[in-house]
Amino acid sequence: MLDAKKLAKVVSVAVASMSLLGVSASVTEAASFTAPKLGVAEVAPTNPAIKKSAKIFVTVKDTKNQKVAVLNANGGKLAKTVSMGSTFTAKDVKKTNGKKLVKISGNQWLDTKDVVKD
Repeated sequence: MLDAKKLAKVVSVAVASMSLLGVSASVTEAASFTAPKLGVAEVAPTNPAIKKSAKIFVTVKDTKNQKVAVLNANGGKLAKTVSMGSTFTAKDVKKTNGKKLVKISGNQWLDTKDVVKD
């Protein structure tokens, strides 16, 4: 019985020491790894700014409700909505109350986050 306990202790110490050796070997391997040279970063194309008389296209992030609220000149919601996929010509662009708005007609404005340049 005593020999079995000693044997179990020896085996467990051997397993623990081998695992520590494996960890230290992977750490030294990671430390000696040289990163490949990186090329010049490519500039991702950005969404161009929407300007007056630009064609705009209504997009929707919410797939269940595919309508966008129409806003007034101050950025408040009106009772009207516009369907996804509608195209308009921007009559005017302005920033009010922290929102950038695009005028589509009369007193109807859309938030620029809901439209893209066509």
